[in-house]
Amino acid sequence: MSSTYDYIIVGGGLCGLVLAARISEDPTISVCVLESGNENFHDDNIDIPANLAQTWGNPKYDSTFFSTPQKEAGGRPIFLPRGKGLGGSTLINVMELTRASSVEYNAIEKLGNPGWNWNEFVKYFKKSETFTYSREDVEAFGMQFDKNVHGTDGPLKKTFPRYPDVLIQPALQTADALGIRRNPDPSAGDNRGAFVATKSIDTNATRSSSASAYYEPNKSRSNLVIITGARVVRLLSAKGSGSGSAIVIQGVEYLQDNAQKILSAAKEVILCAGSYETPKILELSGIGDPSVLGKFGIPTVLDLRSVGANHQDHLTYTVTARLKGKIETYDSMQDPEVAEAQKELYDVKRTGLLSATPSLFAFLPLQAVDKDGAIRKSAGELKLEDVNAAAQKTFELQQQWLEDDRLSWVDINIIDRFMPGPGATFEPGKSYMTINVLLLHPFNRGSVHITSNSADPLQPPAIEMNALDNDADLDIFVETYKLVQKFLTTGPLGEMVEEVISPKDELKTDDEIREFVRQSLGSSFHPVGTVGMLPKEDGGCVDPNLKVYGTANLRVVDASIIPVNISAHLQATLYAIAEKAADIIKKENGLAS
Repeated sequence: MSSTYDYIIVGGGLCGLVLAARISEDPTISVCVLESGNENFHDDNIDIPANLAQTWGNPKYDSTFFSTPQKEAGGRPIFLPRGKGLGGSTLINVMELTRASSVEYNAIEKLGNPGWNWNEFVKYFKKSETFTYSREDVEAFGMQFDKNVHGTDGPLKKTFPRYPDVLIQPALQTADALGIRRNPDPSAGDNRGAFVATKSIDTNATRSSSASAYYEPNKSRSNLVIITGARVVRLLSAKGSGSGSAIVIQGVEYLQDNAQKILSAAKEVILCAGSYETPKILELSGIGDPSVLGKFGIPTVLDLRSVGANHQDHLTYTVTARLKGKIETYDSMQDPEVAEAQKELYDVKRTGLLSATPSLFAFLPLQAVDKDGAIRKSAGELKLEDVNAAAQKTFELQQQWLEDDRLSWVDINIIDRFMPGPGATFEPGKSYMTINVLLLHPFNRGSVHITSNSADPLQPPAIEMNALDNDADLDIFVETYKLVQKFLTTGPLGEMVEEVISPKDELKTDDEIREFVRQSLGSSFHPVGTVGMLPKEDGGCVDPNLKVYGTANLRVVDASIIPVNISAHLQATLYAIAEKAADIIKKENGLAS
């Protein structure tokens, strides 16, 4: 093990392992990945798709962040799981491979980032994935794929769920009855409508993660070194030569087994630690807002005031219903005999309840729940106060999107199992359905900042969401709740419902719905924006080449660079970002592929 590497990658999650695999394709270049977790990406809690909930809150797999107490959510902190270990959150996520609309990807370029548009994203979506499906999939789910936007030979495996989700067909038929069109290929630039989503699951019904797809096939490379159990404390920097020269990142200081260690970087340091840890590491290194750094006695190395600002996430709440009779949902696994039979079915035939996770979605434009335009009018009049330029810029973009019905604003997903909510009690032997509602473009803006100096670097950052700090977001949730009630009372899906158990009592007024939303509010675990890719004058932290402004050799490649949240579960987009970043780095540095 050397003490100097050409490239040091901080974080062995989704983006970090994609970069490690791609950059180390040049055998003359040395690459080291520092990961705080361990290499544990092959056990049943990870490999078996339906076991994902076993990892949430488990310190072996999950860093388990929480937000600060949220005033408009009853003063509760919000649970924010983040994957820990080689593969990061690709080890614990729900495996959705949804994409946003072409409008949103093109908007990233229009915000001042040349080369970050829909066509470029499609190029790298395709490079990252191998999409496998059958004629039965197409016929069963009413799909018709545009082969020009799907990959056929990339590392990540993408398939359709193979298990018999008894809610899919009734839900699709109910969506039809409610006037929600079916979308034959939501990955082709228009994600509006009802559809069955593709998954990061291989043809053997096993989770496909960045660890299994990108790292495992390349782990024997002599020029690729992985250091696990490494908690990065700070980046080591020096002023460049000459007046006004960029800061040079010389290396990384980290803790391993309570010992302080240092690695030197001959070429670049790349932060891939995610939307919470990346701004924390920057601030511990003296890169950020001097007013934040000064609170903890950290000298300002680089004044970059948007670090940690402009935090965004998809807000969510759930409605849970008990189903009639003996319908086989995932809740059946509570019966030991069923669990044993399903495990045998999975082991032998790679199908059954363990082989996938729910995947029925309805993505809707704002107009679908705001019929009279009242919410759009009030949202268009919202003002942000005391925020930085990045938050203001992206907030204004969202207001421009209010009247654009080409993009989705709400995600309704239907889940064949009990999920806890206010008032909900699980009864053994019963079957349940949960409807999860995501707000894809909430107007709240939060922040992620350090809570201690480098003397105590293991303290988590303060994650302030400011959830539901405006009436528009809450009003959208209220109107979406009314649509959810139609799913629960209409058509074949409604016929399956015995009783709604969360909320426990019937909600008769908008104020009652608002109170339920506050009680049920959570995150969908899609944080972005805290080290945004924008022009510096607009509050950006990184340029279109993902290089941190004011530095010579520091890049950020993770969800923190996405300047405004998009109507998609993030992992497909992050694979594309990491693939594009690898090409940028190779081109700039003359590396071989």
